[in-house]
Amino acid sequence: METYEFSFGFELGCLHVAPVHVRIEQLPAVIAAHRHSNVSYEIHYTRSGQGDVTIDGRTRSVGPDTLYVTGPGIEHAQRSDSRSPIVEYCLYLNCELSPRAGEDPFFRFAQTHFWMGEDGGRVYPLLEKLIAEGRRPQPGAREMAEALLRQIIVLLMRMYRQEAAPAPVRMRVPALTRAGLMPVIEDAFFYRHRTLTLSDLASLLNLSQRQTQRLLRDNFGKTFSQKLTDARMAAASQLLAGTDLSVTEIAERSGYSSIEHFSAAFHRRMGCSPRAYRKGQRG
Repeated sequence: METYEFSFGFELGCLHVAPVHVRIEQLPAVIAAHRHSNVSYEIHYTRSGQGDVTIDGRTRSVGPDTLYVTGPGIEHAQRSDSRSPIVEYCLYLNCELSPRAGEDPFFRFAQTHFWMGEDGGRVYPLLEKLIAEGRRPQPGAREMAEALLRQIIVLLMRMYRQEAAPAPVRMRVPALTRAGLMPVIEDAFFYRHRTLTLSDLASLLNLSQRQTQRLLRDNFGKTFSQKLTDARMAAASQLLAGTDLSVTEIAERSGYSSIEHFSAAFHRRMGCSPRAYRKGQRG
């Protein structure tokens, strides 16, 4: 995995854009369902490999040249074919709308929380150049990165306007609050849900536990316990549907101390036992 982290922001029409990072990586077999904060957007481009993405319960195939965007409130999970694993570029942005949004064309970008199509060589070269800028820093790297990011957003805005796409999900985009902490929070729940505690997360964010709970409520609408349960259930569901691991091993990988505790929690959330869920997913 290569990651280029940004440390600047810029204005683009009615948007204040705070880019966080761009990554290229080979995806694991299963990425559990998750949602971003209410200011966050991810641009996904598949360079190679095969798999699928489940967006708000609907599964779509993903292959070379697939481009899709997931924004605030959009639950998504990914699966990568072990015989042809997905290699993906992922650009993470936080966006704030200015009060003068009005008829500004970039309002469309902020208010389109899901879009999917084929790139056709438009965004991919820009993502590749961004990674190259991070790999070999040169004088003017910040200015070059900003220019590339501006082009990416402009291209996406034009795609939204010109191509048939799902109707945008209309949600209020609040002020950008502690935007740089959002990917830290999401990565913590995504990668560390097995052992994560509120104290751990507060330490990662350099906040008190009370401040951390308030940050989660303001940006995700959930408490720490609720978000941790979401992450564990999403991971368990993906492992049950996409692997042949035993239920006992899935319970342990999902962060539960016993299969009994896991089964009870799973039944409360999903309305059936883990084994019944696996059987139903596999027909």
